[in-house]
Amino acid sequence: MKRRKFLNKTLDRVALGAVASSVVELSDLWSVALSLSTSEPTRPTPIDTRDSVTRERTADGYAMTYEWTDRSGREWRLEFPIERSAYREAADEAHGYLSGFEAAKTSAHAEQLTGALLNATATDKCTRRSLPESVLLDGAIGLVHSLRYATDAESMGAPDYIRTVEETLVDGCGDCEDLTYLLVGMLSQPAFSYRTAMVILPGHMLAGVHRDDLPAAYADAPTLPGGTHVAIECTTPRPIGEFKDEPVLAVYGDGVKYIDQSAIADMGEDLLQDPTQFQTIADASAKRPH
Repeated sequence: MKRRKFLNKTLDRVALGAVASSVVELSDLWSVALSLSTSEPTRPTPIDTRDSVTRERTADGYAMTYEWTDRSGREWRLEFPIERSAYREAADEAHGYLSGFEAAKTSAHAEQLTGALLNATATDKCTRRSLPESVLLDGAIGLVHSLRYATDAESMGAPDYIRTVEETLVDGCGDCEDLTYLLVGMLSQPAFSYRTAMVILPGHMLAGVHRDDLPAAYADAPTLPGGTHVAIECTTPRPIGEFKDEPVLAVYGDGVKYIDQSAIADMGEDLLQDPTQFQTIADASAKRPH
C-alpha cells in the first residue's frame, strides 16, 4: 500500500513537472514570437548588396557601416548606429516633397551622421588626413553616391514614396528624392550650416547649395538659373555645379528661389502624368510674385 501511494505521488509529480515544462516551453515560444514581431521593421528594408554598405541587427537597432571612395580618391569608413524605434517612427511618417525636404533639414540623425563624418577615417594614399571643409564636403557627397540608386517601384513596390533620412540610411538605397534629402540633411547641419535647396528637373531632383556657402575650392562652380544656388547631383557622380542637361523647373530653399513657368508649360503631358512631382512647388510659388 505504501509502495503504491509512493508510486502514485511520484507519477503525479512527473505529470505536474511535464505540464509545468510544457507551460514554460509555450511561454518561451510566445516570448520568442513577441520578440520577433516587435524586432522586425514595419516593412522590408532592402540593403545594398555591395561591400560599400553593411547592416547588422543589434538588440535595439541597426549597426550600419559605410565605406566609400570620394571623387579625390580618399577612402572613407563610417560606423553609425540607428535605433529601431527611430526607424519605425520614421517609416510611419508620410511626407510630400516639401515636408520631406523640411524634415531632412531638421533631422537629428542627419546631424549625428554629420558629426560622425567629422571623426570618420579618411585616407589619401593610406595616410590619415585632417578634414578641412572641402574634404568634408567631398566625403558627404561621396557617402550619398555610395548608396544604391533604386526606384520606388523596385524598392517599395509603390509608384511614389518619400524616404526619411533614417529610412535611406538603414535601407541603404533610395531614388533621386531620397538621396537628395539625405545630402540636404547633412549639409544643413552645424558642421556645414549651408543654405540648401531642392532642385526639380523633369522627372528628377538634385540638391542645391547657396554659392556663398561653398568652400573656396568651388568658388568658380556654375550656378543654377536664378544665380543663387549651385547644383550637386546625388545619384550620379558629377563635378559640383554640373547636372543633367534638362530645364530647371524650380529651386526651393527656405521658399521659392526660382521657377520657370514657361518650361513647366512646355512639359505639358509629362507633368500631368505625375502631378505630385511639381504640384507642391507650384502651390508654394503661387503665393508670391515672380
